[in-house]
Amino acid sequence: MMLSHLNSLRALEATLRHGSFTVAADELGITPAAVGQRVRTLEEYVGKNLFERTSSGIIPLDDAKDVERLLTSGFISIASGLEQLKLERAHNRVSVTLPASFAENWLMPSISDFYRRHSEIDLRLDASNRDADLLTEDFDFAIRYGQPTTDPLQEIVLFGDYILPVCSPEFATRHNLNPQCRSLAGIPLIHMMNRTSDPSWVGFEGWGQAFKIDPDGLNQGVKYSKISSGLQSAILGQGLVICGLTEAHNAVKAGSLVFPFGPSLRLQTHYQYRLIWVQRRKMTSLQDDFRNWILQTSKDFVEELSDLLSEAD
Repeated sequence: MMLSHLNSLRALEATLRHGSFTVAADELGITPAAVGQRVRTLEEYVGKNLFERTSSGIIPLDDAKDVERLLTSGFISIASGLEQLKLERAHNRVSVTLPASFAENWLMPSISDFYRRHSEIDLRLDASNRDADLLTEDFDFAIRYGQPTTDPLQEIVLFGDYILPVCSPEFATRHNLNPQCRSLAGIPLIHMMNRTSDPSWVGFEGWGQAFKIDPDGLNQGVKYSKISSGLQSAILGQGLVICGLTEAHNAVKAGSLVFPFGPSLRLQTHYQYRLIWVQRRKMTSLQDDFRNWILQTSKDFVEELSDLLSEAD
């Protein structure tokens, strides 16, 4: 069997799935122009246009849409075949891509429990904020904070999140922060930059507007690009930070951070944390156990979080 134009077919499949040369390029690690050229080469080979090019983007034509599912299924099968070939060598490996803040502030304090169950594990964590492609990259799972995924990926929702301000107990006492405060004028604030694309995620301005906090002074303060840096700054008593409760939970549990305005002044996010894997890819027993473990750990976390919020009310 001879298969030609494999790179062009991969570019076509990614473009059909994402509806954009640019997003497909991010996934494939090449430029949008290169994706467009690969698709054009394929169009020349089959003798027909596969997309209508417009000023606002590309529109897949019927011939392209007819083969989308077939192409996606084919690339999944290729990836599964490769995984099967590696299965004997990688029987003890679990590889996960996940947000850096989630890895540092939620997973790390819990992962020792999984190590105790599987001392032989070769656990590989890609703690970054890029959306790795599970179809083509060497990951068994992804944990993502986002919207629902679709075929050929499968997912289970782990939990959602809440947004609220936290600070050290000493900072709250020093600045007399309490549930009755409706002004943060003169209070050192810590802002998180480039946090997420979730439209429901707000900073101090959005949070203040939701709870009728005086807008004066909500823009001042230091801005961090890394969440762990902002949390550490708050733990050291350097300011009031607004963040996700998922990230702050362990520090709150340990008493390093508190809810100075109480837990009721919180906003729920639209996006949720999700565990994602390729639907028809065969798993090892260790990978299957990791999935079961993180689902149970998430369930325990949700119950613990509910108790924490109830106690703080």
